[in-house]
Amino acid sequence: MKSKILHVRQRRRRLWWLAPGLWALLLFVASSIPGTSYPQVSFAFADKAVHALVYGFFGGLLARALANEFPGWTRFRVWAVAAGASLLYGATDELHQAFVPNRSPDPKDLLADGLGAGIGAALVLAYLAGTARLRARRPSSSPSSSKEGVTPARTQPPRG
Repeated sequence: MKSKILHVRQRRRRLWWLAPGLWALLLFVASSIPGTSYPQVSFAFADKAVHALVYGFFGGLLARALANEFPGWTRFRVWAVAAGASLLYGATDELHQAFVPNRSPDPKDLLADGLGAGIGAALVLAYLAGTARLRARRPSSSPSSSKEGVTPARTQPPRG
Protein backbone atom coordinates (compact mmCIF):
# COMPACT_ATOMS: atom_id res chain seq x y z
CA MET A 1 0.00 0.00 0.00
CA LYS A 2 2.81 2.37 0.91
CA SER A 3 4.56 1.84 -2.44
CA LYS A 4 1.29 2.52 -4.27
CA ILE A 5 0.91 5.88 -2.49
CA LEU A 6 4.54 6.72 -3.28
CA HIS A 7 3.97 5.86 -6.95
CA VAL A 8 0.93 8.17 -7.12
CA ARG A 9 2.92 11.00 -5.52
CA GLN A 10 5.76 10.54 -8.01
CA ARG A 11 3.34 10.60 -10.92
CA ARG A 12 1.62 13.72 -9.58
CA ARG A 13 5.02 15.36 -9.09
CA ARG A 14 5.92 14.68 -12.70
CA LEU A 15 2.70 16.32 -13.88
CA TRP A 16 4.07 19.68 -12.72
CA TRP A 17 6.63 19.39 -15.56
CA LEU A 18 3.91 19.07 -18.19
CA ALA A 19 2.97 22.77 -18.06
CA PRO A 20 6.48 24.20 -18.63
CA GLY A 21 7.12 21.57 -21.31
CA LEU A 22 3.97 22.52 -23.20
CA TRP A 23 4.74 26.22 -22.75
CA ALA A 24 8.24 25.70 -24.18
CA LEU A 25 6.69 23.91 -27.16
CA LEU A 26 4.25 26.79 -27.66
CA LEU A 27 7.15 29.28 -27.54
CA PHE A 28 9.03 27.28 -30.16
CA VAL A 29 6.00 27.12 -32.46
CA ALA A 30 5.32 30.85 -32.03
CA SER A 31 8.92 31.77 -32.80
CA SER A 32 8.79 29.63 -35.94
CA ILE A 33 6.12 31.87 -37.48
CA PRO A 34 7.61 34.25 -40.09
CA GLY A 35 7.90 37.84 -38.87
CA THR A 36 5.33 39.31 -41.26
CA SER A 37 2.54 37.13 -39.82
CA TYR A 38 2.44 38.84 -36.43
CA PRO A 39 -0.03 41.66 -35.68
CA GLN A 40 1.62 45.04 -35.11
CA VAL A 41 1.14 46.63 -31.69
CA SER A 42 1.26 50.40 -31.52
CA PHE A 43 2.79 51.32 -28.14
CA ALA A 44 6.52 51.68 -27.57
CA PHE A 45 8.38 48.59 -26.36
CA ALA A 46 5.32 46.38 -26.95
CA ASP A 47 7.56 43.61 -28.29
CA LYS A 48 9.71 43.70 -25.15
CA ALA A 49 6.65 43.69 -22.88
CA VAL A 50 5.31 40.61 -24.66
CA HIS A 51 8.69 38.89 -24.27
CA ALA A 52 8.78 39.73 -20.55
CA LEU A 53 5.21 38.48 -19.98
CA VAL A 54 5.65 35.26 -21.94
CA TYR A 55 8.96 34.39 -20.30
CA GLY A 56 7.67 35.54 -16.91
CA PHE A 57 4.96 32.92 -17.21
CA PHE A 58 7.56 30.36 -18.31
CA GLY A 59 9.84 31.21 -15.37
CA GLY A 60 6.90 30.89 -12.99
CA LEU A 61 5.94 27.48 -14.38
CA LEU A 62 9.52 26.27 -14.06
CA ALA A 63 9.80 27.63 -10.51
CA ARG A 64 6.62 25.79 -9.50
CA ALA A 65 7.83 22.52 -11.03
CA LEU A 66 11.29 22.84 -9.46
CA ALA A 67 9.90 23.73 -6.02
CA ASN A 68 7.68 20.66 -6.17
CA GLU A 69 10.41 18.35 -7.48
CA PHE A 70 13.13 19.50 -5.08
CA PRO A 71 11.44 20.50 -1.79
CA GLY A 72 14.80 20.66 0.00
CA TRP A 73 16.16 23.41 -2.25
CA THR A 74 16.26 26.97 -1.00
CA ARG A 75 13.96 29.48 -2.67
CA PHE A 76 16.99 31.28 -4.06
CA ARG A 77 18.27 28.09 -5.68
CA VAL A 78 14.86 27.35 -7.21
CA TRP A 79 14.66 30.95 -8.44
CA ALA A 80 18.17 30.88 -9.92
CA VAL A 81 17.63 27.58 -11.75
CA ALA A 82 14.18 28.60 -13.05
CA ALA A 83 15.34 32.03 -14.22
CA GLY A 84 18.58 30.62 -15.64
CA ALA A 85 16.84 27.80 -17.52
CA SER A 86 14.29 30.27 -18.90
CA LEU A 87 17.06 32.60 -20.00
CA LEU A 88 18.94 29.73 -21.63
CA TYR A 89 15.77 28.70 -23.47
CA GLY A 90 15.29 32.34 -24.50
CA ALA A 91 18.83 32.37 -25.93
CA THR A 92 18.14 29.25 -28.00
CA ASP A 93 14.85 30.82 -29.11
CA GLU A 94 16.65 33.96 -30.31
CA LEU A 95 19.20 31.80 -32.14
CA HIS A 96 16.36 29.81 -33.71
CA GLN A 97 14.83 33.04 -35.05
CA ALA A 98 17.93 33.59 -37.18
CA PHE A 99 16.68 30.73 -39.36
CA VAL A 100 13.05 31.91 -39.62
CA PRO A 101 12.08 34.15 -42.59
CA ASN A 102 11.70 37.85 -41.68
CA ARG A 103 12.88 37.22 -38.11
CA SER A 104 16.20 38.03 -36.50
CA PRO A 105 17.75 37.53 -33.07
CA ASP A 106 17.69 40.58 -30.80
CA PRO A 107 19.76 40.85 -27.60
CA LYS A 108 17.15 43.24 -26.18
CA ASP A 109 14.53 40.51 -26.54
CA LEU A 110 16.81 38.19 -24.59
CA LEU A 111 17.17 40.83 -21.86
CA ALA A 112 13.37 41.13 -21.67
CA ASP A 113 13.11 37.33 -21.54
CA GLY A 114 15.53 37.17 -18.61
CA LEU A 115 13.87 39.99 -16.68
CA GLY A 116 10.44 38.48 -17.19
CA ALA A 117 11.62 35.01 -16.19
CA GLY A 118 13.28 36.30 -13.02
CA ILE A 119 10.22 38.31 -12.00
CA GLY A 120 7.80 35.47 -12.83
CA ALA A 121 9.81 32.93 -10.85
CA ALA A 122 10.09 35.33 -7.90
CA LEU A 123 6.33 35.98 -7.89
CA VAL A 124 5.51 32.27 -7.90
CA LEU A 125 7.99 31.56 -5.11
CA ALA A 126 6.61 34.44 -3.03
CA TYR A 127 3.12 33.03 -3.51
CA LEU A 128 4.25 29.54 -2.50
CA ALA A 129 6.02 30.91 0.59
CA GLY A 130 2.91 32.85 1.57
CA THR A 131 0.61 29.85 1.21
CA ALA A 132 3.07 27.69 3.17
CA ARG A 133 3.01 30.25 6.01
CA LEU A 134 -0.77 30.25 6.00
CA ARG A 135 -0.88 26.44 6.12
CA ALA A 136 1.57 26.43 9.01
CA ARG A 137 -0.64 28.81 11.03
CA ARG A 138 -3.84 26.88 10.38
CA PRO A 139 -4.64 24.37 13.12
CA SER A 140 -4.57 20.80 11.95
CA SER A 141 -7.88 19.02 11.61
CA SER A 142 -6.28 15.61 12.06
CA PRO A 143 -7.23 14.04 15.41
CA SER A 144 -3.90 12.24 15.70
CA SER A 145 -1.88 15.44 15.50
CA SER A 146 -3.31 17.07 18.61
CA LYS A 147 -4.95 16.07 21.84
CA GLU A 148 -8.23 17.56 20.69
CA GLY A 149 -10.53 14.95 19.28
CA VAL A 150 -8.81 12.11 21.12
CA THR A 151 -11.30 10.26 23.25
CA PRO A 152 -9.91 9.42 26.69
CA ALA A 153 -9.98 5.79 27.74
CA ARG A 154 -12.85 4.85 30.01
CA THR A 155 -11.90 4.03 33.53
CA GLN A 156 -13.89 2.32 36.21
CA PRO A 157 -14.65 4.44 39.24
CA PRO A 158 -12.87 3.21 42.37
CA ARG A 159 -14.90 0.86 44.51
CA GLY A 160 -15.34 2.08 47.89
